[in-house]
Amino acid sequence: MIFNTLSTRQLISFLLALFCLTVQAITIPKEHVFVFERSTNTNYVCYDINLENGSLSQKQPLNAYWVLGDETRIEGLTFLDRKMAYGIKVISAEKNEALVHLTAYKDLSIRICKHKGKWVGIVKMHGRELVIQKMYAQMKSSLSVKCEYVEIYGTDITTGEKRSERITP
Repeated sequence: MIFNTLSTRQLISFLLALFCLTVQAITIPKEHVFVFERSTNTNYVCYDINLENGSLSQKQPLNAYWVLGDETRIEGLTFLDRKMAYGIKVISAEKNEALVHLTAYKDLSIRICKHKGKWVGIVKMHGRELVIQKMYAQMKSSLSVKCEYVEIYGTDITTGEKRSERITP
């Protein structure tokens, strides 16, 4: 057996190397365009800007992915996530701006653009434009896929005040 021929020092080095290969620190970008949280658990979806050669990707202006387990794991969206809920549908896209909506809610258009030097998502609600920080879905129960409401948190683009708006399906 291999362990019989290793010294204690070699064995410790081997185990440490094995540990380092299996436990990888994840790096989650600190600045997202916005995030989507749900009441069912601590997992959330991040929406980050997707640039190609310094310009906004016209095919996929946002990268969406799950952050799971209290920020210990990242996973891509599943096919159903993309097609039924958290995916992005591009309405129009140019080099520096795109208009998108979430596949689950087509009535809310999100304009992706630069504002004050930072890529943001802007929605228009009740005559006001908000820079989105996060969306939060209150689900009917922890086992249900039915949503009671979605709260949108952001900053009024004109006044700079923090605001929230509720969408009830």
